[in-house]
Amino acid sequence: MNGRTLRWLLALARGSALRGRAPRLVVLRHHRVYDDGAAPLDRLGISAAVFRAQLEMLARAGLVPVSVAEGIAHLDRGDPGARVALSFDDGYADNHARALPLLRAAGARATFFLTAGLMERREAPWWDEVADAFERSKAALLVWDGAGATMRLPLAGRADRRRAMAAVLPDFRADLATRARRIGALRAALGVEGPVRCELMGWSDAAALRDAGMEIGAHTMTHPHLTTLAPGDQAAEIADSVALIEQRLGVRPAGFAYPGGDYDARTLDAVRAAGLAYAVTTRAGENRAGSPRLELKRRGLPDGACLGPGGAFAPRLAMAEIAGAFDGMRALRAEAAR
Repeated sequence: MNGRTLRWLLALARGSALRGRAPRLVVLRHHRVYDDGAAPLDRLGISAAVFRAQLEMLARAGLVPVSVAEGIAHLDRGDPGARVALSFDDGYADNHARALPLLRAAGARATFFLTAGLMERREAPWWDEVADAFERSKAALLVWDGAGATMRLPLAGRADRRRAMAAVLPDFRADLATRARRIGALRAALGVEGPVRCELMGWSDAAALRDAGMEIGAHTMTHPHLTTLAPGDQAAEIADSVALIEQRLGVRPAGFAYPGGDYDARTLDAVRAAGLAYAVTTRAGENRAGSPRLELKRRGLPDGACLGPGGAFAPRLAMAEIAGAFDGMRALRAEAAR
């Protein structure tokens, strides 16, 4: 029995409602919204069809999504019951092209955390540089000397390339200079040259999100692993992104998303110093009135979390994910993998 079937059966047994009158906030985490049928090697998001189905499901449940700031206001007021907030990290152009029309049609809102420096310079994020190399390489084998032992990774088909990419990605959790060197070495080993197209949105798209009533948040300048940086560099990544967004859009972000969920006590100090009111993590869970505002929890809701054993959208399974039915199971699995 695979994991999807197990979760589907558990959802049927446990139920899926967000019950109770205590004020709660569930923040959902998305990145990209793909054309239906798209199959990139590095799938960092959901299809437009699945996102539409999520919005319709939430509307039927009386949980039309709000922005993160609106969800926090719900907690601060002590309003009874649960709210669901939507968030999108990074600032991809498909957030404007595909997510925004669906949000408007549903009467929903979301928060978009922008990687401001990459948008400004039209630079591809580092993981897109990695994915581009695996997509374009004509090599049949990658011999990789990364941060650990030498690996020999076959590249015969797309499944092999996905596995190889997953195997090398941990080596890029490093300071900016080291990461850049390793990306250069990887692209050389794969025989790939030339620039990588930036798929992040431009400032006009971000302005359209703002004008549609969406919340704009900050996500650093260059999407580093913040804990690999010196305190001053952490502070600059955060404060400069806030300032650039305010300069380009005329709104000062109140919220921040930690890139990759990576932060430490120095990061918290930098977020406070930047005048931000809240920050979101990648840790699964829901938020209550007393939840630390700089360490708010979020739940991912990718395609695989919403599709039943037959591959069709399964509302009961998706609602169970939103309600946290599988948080404990995933925590145990993560602990066992350490």
